[in-house]
Amino acid sequence: MRIVHRYQSEQMNIELSISDDRLKLFAKVVPQPKHEEANEGILIEELLKVTQGELIERDVVEDIIRQLHENKGCEGRRVAKGQPPVLGRDGKIVWLVRRFRQGSAVSSSRELADFYNLGLFENIEAGREVARVYKPSEGQPGIDVMGVPIASKAGKPVAERFDKTLEFKPDEQRDDYQTLLAAVTGYAHEENGKVSIRNTLNIAGNLDYEMGHIDFIGNVRVGGDVQKGFHIKARGDIEVAGSVLGENQLTSDGSITIRGFHQGGEGSILRARNNYSVGLVQNVTADVGGSITILKEARDCSFRASAAVIASQATIVGGTIWCVKGLEAKILGNPAGVRTIVELRNELEVTPEYRRVEESIKKHEVAIAALELHIGPYLRNRKRVPLLAAKFKMKITELLNKYDGVQASLTKLQESLQQMHESKPTEESSRVNVLGMAYAGVVLSAATTKTQFQENKQGPLSFKPDPAGAEWVSVPYEPLLKG
Repeated sequence: MRIVHRYQSEQMNIELSISDDRLKLFAKVVPQPKHEEANEGILIEELLKVTQGELIERDVVEDIIRQLHENKGCEGRRVAKGQPPVLGRDGKIVWLVRRFRQGSAVSSSRELADFYNLGLFENIEAGREVARVYKPSEGQPGIDVMGVPIASKAGKPVAERFDKTLEFKPDEQRDDYQTLLAAVTGYAHEENGKVSIRNTLNIAGNLDYEMGHIDFIGNVRVGGDVQKGFHIKARGDIEVAGSVLGENQLTSDGSITIRGFHQGGEGSILRARNNYSVGLVQNVTADVGGSITILKEARDCSFRASAAVIASQATIVGGTIWCVKGLEAKILGNPAGVRTIVELRNELEVTPEYRRVEESIKKHEVAIAALELHIGPYLRNRKRVPLLAAKFKMKITELLNKYDGVQASLTKLQESLQQMHESKPTEESSRVNVLGMAYAGVVLSAATTKTQFQENKQGPLSFKPDPAGAEWVSVPYEPLLKG
């Protein structure tokens, strides 16, 4: 503290000191011989030589005078105080969506959590309000105990940086914050103080319990493997740098690329509106709106491609391939004679709708077979049903009605499937190319023409259905992809 004023009289000696922060004034008062004559006016007069009247603590002054009348002094009573400055409020962001922070691990305490559906980010459409950015305030100045103004400090602006994927929405009715809009489709990403909307969800490592299932509005890229049982649904492309390890559902409105091995299995589904490219693939069911490219090997798969299947340097063994524009493979089948089927189909037959009709027909056929077992001889001899006991007659009648309904539904599905067969012809330019070897056991099919190889055939060869007969014929080799 610093002494700023002294006063001596027959009533009292006064010493005034100011605190280091200049906000408090302290008084040391010593009684003198005529202390009983002391009054507030004398003390306040001396205080006003240092401070302002509105800053003086009047009750403290009254108490000091009472103490003086009893010949008591004080060592350091606070007799006045200033007003500290009010610091400005820092700017802040109030988020209206969940942000995704890369590497945010799942807490081990979440023992009962659904680790497949974590919801670590939120899909954001372009134009959506994602946050409110509050401006910093200026604050309020203070005044020290001597009446000198103390400047306040303004609040700090928001430290985060925003790129062009975010834009501010003007609002004349609000001046305390600005609304932040997504300029593109994606998710809100925050990293190292930079905020953006990203259209590609990058998962640096494996897709596993740390991320859960992915359902994203843009592209998805996995730097490692997709672990068993985890699914990806994307409005954009899906790219997996590693492998897909089984029982996964991959759905894309764009293309799907798997650099490593794609293991299928029960419940495994792949659907891509555009193309599908893979290194090695086994036991995968795929519906693709474009072409399928196999780099090394496909084994025991069920492929349906609205364009071509390209495996120019690869082997295709087992399974069934439906394609519209044809197939080109280095090797078809294997020396063991595994049945490998390639069918040229029209555009409707390779669609997911066709597959759904097929699967529905199979379910109806299973249901009909089960009903036939339950109904027994009454299915063929319905005239005997009225002769049954009431309870049993009611049961058999219900089963017969159900059987007739399922049979009628099956007939409609079969008619729908037949219409798909006949609605569009197979493309005349479609063919099957074998660059290396087609082994015995390979089956080529198209509409009413079908051929099963009884012996190995050395390529390069091209095969096309013979429009004049029910067989396939070998024609001069011509690359499936020109240019």
